Amino acid sequence: MAFTAAELTNIANAALDYYFARGEEFLQSIQAKPLLAEMERSSKEFPGGKGNISLAVKGDFGAGGVNDTVKGYTHNDTVAFYTPANIKRVNFPWREHHIGITLTHTELKTDGISVTDESGDGTGTSNHSDREMTVLVGLLEDKLQDFGEQYARSMNRLLWGDGTADAKALAGMASIIVDNPTTGTLGGLDRAVSTWWRNRAATAANGTAGGQGVITSSPSAGGALLTFLQNEYRQLIRFGGKPTRFYAGSSFIQAMEVEIRANGNYSMTGFTGSQDGSMGPMRFGGTSIIYDPTLDDLGHAKRAYWWDPRHIYLMKMSGEWNHRFTPARPYNQFLLYKSTTYTGQMVAQQVNSAGVYDIA
Repeated sequence: MAFTAAELTNIANAALDYYFARGEEFLQSIQAKPLLAEMERSSKEFPGGKGNISLAVKGDFGAGGVNDTVKGYTHNDTVAFYTPANIKRVNFPWREHHIGITLTHTELKTDGISVTDESGDGTGTSNHSDREMTVLVGLLEDKLQDFGEQYARSMNRLLWGDGTADAKALAGMASIIVDNPTTGTLGGLDRAVSTWWRNRAATAANGTAGGQGVITSSPSAGGALLTFLQNEYRQLIRFGGKPTRFYAGSSFIQAMEVEIRANGNYSMTGFTGSQDGSMGPMRFGGTSIIYDPTLDDLGHAKRAYWWDPRHIYLMKMSGEWNHRFTPARPYNQFLLYKSTTYTGQMVAQQVNSAGVYDIA
């Protein structure tokens, strides 16, 4: 089969024609993915099962007012008893994910690499002698780097998403911390009925539903956004939450910076000596405010998410996350395949310690 135009362009960009920087690519669009890093770091494992990750949750107590309160008695009065029955289960179906690349033996030869094994999976390669004289940017290294970055970008998007873009993939943060928490289900549990199964929100959708709408940031009176967040923090810790993850878009962070500057920015040395006009990383409630560029990409530069990582996290199936494969090539084609699969799901065990906030 002839090379496609894209393959020819790729080879031309890597082979020694006329480039000024041997062996180096100047990557232009790699950006930080703090949510992906956080979810990978704080993930938990599960052993498998029929299809759901099932958790027990409880937000109701007593028996609806039937014999479930403390009452006085005397002498031989008859007393009453009740039977607690308030445990509910939430279920999150685990999902399977795949990403893979292919390259031809011809491309590798152009790159000065020969496949040496006879197994057909391409795991054995050798460099040609004087390869460094003919190779500017290693095609194999470039493809593997591209492979890793595409995994990171696409998985990061899934982790921020609401699960509607790909019904067979995991449902991310936007499916758990929702704009209007008064409606819909999470893990099969109806938020409209179980009011304790709702996240906090200050969004247009929540305002329309009768709750808190978007926040209008203003430096006056100590800062409208800062004051709101101070009050909100008390609600997030009300039921035992410890919200230690705060990810925001660029405009949200800028609004916080403006309010802090307008209400006082102090120095131990006054205005003597050199002065740095920048503001260092911000913290609120003991939590670092992290800029996540993906929120800007998603059109949420004016948004922030605040949550407790003990209660919202990624669950990975044991031995099935970053499971690597090198499939055998077809008998009649000289191709190599590299592939990885990921099995898991985002889950929540408590959501009233998390919130989503928009500014006007």
